[in-house]
Amino acid sequence: MRVTTRVTAAIAGCGMALGMVSSPLMAQDKEPIRIGVMASLSGAFAQMGADGVDGVKLAVEEFGGEINGRPVKLFIEDSAMDPSVAVEKTRALVNRDGAQVVLGPLSGAAGLAVKKGAGEFPDATIIVAGSAAEDITMRGVAPNVFRTSYTGAQPTFPLGDYAYDQGYRKVAIVAEDYAFPYAQVGGFMKTFCARGGSVPKKIWVPIGTSDYSSAVAQIPPDVDALFVALGGTDAVNFIRQMDDFGLLDQMDILGGTVTVDGTQLASIGPLMEGVVSGSIMSGQLENDAYKSLDRKFGELRGRPPSLFVENYYRAAKWALLALEDVDGNVEDQEALRKELLQTSFQAPGSFVSFDRYHNVVPDVYLNRVEKVNGEWRNVPIRTYSRVSQFWTFDPEQYQAAPAYDRDTPSCP
Repeated sequence: MRVTTRVTAAIAGCGMALGMVSSPLMAQDKEPIRIGVMASLSGAFAQMGADGVDGVKLAVEEFGGEINGRPVKLFIEDSAMDPSVAVEKTRALVNRDGAQVVLGPLSGAAGLAVKKGAGEFPDATIIVAGSAAEDITMRGVAPNVFRTSYTGAQPTFPLGDYAYDQGYRKVAIVAEDYAFPYAQVGGFMKTFCARGGSVPKKIWVPIGTSDYSSAVAQIPPDVDALFVALGGTDAVNFIRQMDDFGLLDQMDILGGTVTVDGTQLASIGPLMEGVVSGSIMSGQLENDAYKSLDRKFGELRGRPPSLFVENYYRAAKWALLALEDVDGNVEDQEALRKELLQTSFQAPGSFVSFDRYHNVVPDVYLNRVEKVNGEWRNVPIRTYSRVSQFWTFDPEQYQAAPAYDRDTPSCP
């Protein structure tokens, strides 16, 4: 069993191409460990996906590009935010490229599709590095699927309580119409509505929306705040158009986890100043693992690491730590999965471990967007330690309830 607080060693430059990753000469004669990486590298989430790939490469470089003398070989695929594409790319990574470990995908619906099809890949371990749709790790556990990122509801449970404590009683929702935002909205509403708050309007929009005028027109004028669960360019376009319509100064905004992530703050930071969000990542943490990642990614890209840099870095490091504990014997998938489940360590975001449902147990932060030393960052204002995917609710009762969707929950 691995329990470690080992922090980042010297990391070489991260400009790796596909193939062997900075492997020592002695490792070249050994069969490589083949790791597939799936991320959304096109469309509205392309920058988040690129950040994820950077995170994987940083983690592999930290291990010197090899485990027990076996070089690590990466195969990178674009899952394109499409569930069917994600399954096909998993199939290609495992059957064509021989990947024994697959990291990803990034988007919620894609992750659900891969979990449902995981039985097709008994000789590969899938570590969901970004997708946060709830049912990946509940309402049935796949033996070869683990999630190192989070469920969409995990960081928004405390945000619902915070909103009520701030005096908000009526909150409207604008969110993308798929599994991850359903969970983000569901977690927020489960706590906010239980306290007596109401959500009179939920406005669902397709991924990749460019014109938000019709959505903006549907926002009730008498709400106390607006909860926004949009990601990538969707978040950027919506916030800019809210500003164009002169509405940003007229209502308080609460942010979903990816709405105010570092990938967005680089372009719309001034417009998001003061926005509070819930996340498993923050832009100003004091642990050594975060400081190292912040420094190395800053040298690489000239900005703070985003949630997706950390999430994919974390997934890769979790896999590599477990592989170390089985002496690089990736072919023994049963032993690898046992080590994965028992491994815990200090990730940049927080100390992490798995629950018995194969989902990560991280810290959760309520962050406020602030300018720190000339950079827009998420600064933690509250920390919730060791947050379960079920929050404080009974796991069996929680799973017996209907999954979150467009209509569930409801408290108009």
